[in-house]
Amino acid sequence: MMMSLRRTVLVFFSLSLLAVTACGTPPEERFTLARAAAADKDLEKFAGFFTRQSAGLLRDMTRAAQRSKIPYLKDPFSVLPEGDIEEVTLDGNAALLKVKDKKKAIEVRMFMENDEWSIDLYSLPGLWAPLKGGSQ
Repeated sequence: MMMSLRRTVLVFFSLSLLAVTACGTPPEERFTLARAAAADKDLEKFAGFFTRQSAGLLRDMTRAAQRSKIPYLKDPFSVLPEGDIEEVTLDGNAALLKVKDKKKAIEVRMFMENDEWSIDLYSLPGLWAPLKGGSQ
């Protein structure tokens, strides 16, 4: 009986630890780390906080701007919205962060990839601003 109780406690503890570690760093913390990487101006480090597709697009746009001298994104490190994270909503392998800047709340979508929360570049208004005639 005592051995069974120990085994149950051990299994419960192991499963609890696995559940905590499987989620990696929380999305709001990954977003904050991405902002810090942007401040360092290290493209590879910064790109590591985005989904695979997003990171590829970010790298490609940066290389194209260097080759053509016509930057679509004037500063690829400024695509992340500034401001405070007001709300985080988790839905399975997706997260939605609401970041409040001076004027409005901006939604940032994140997805779980390789056991880490990754930012979806395509959801960021800073990516689309040049197409809409706005500044980045």
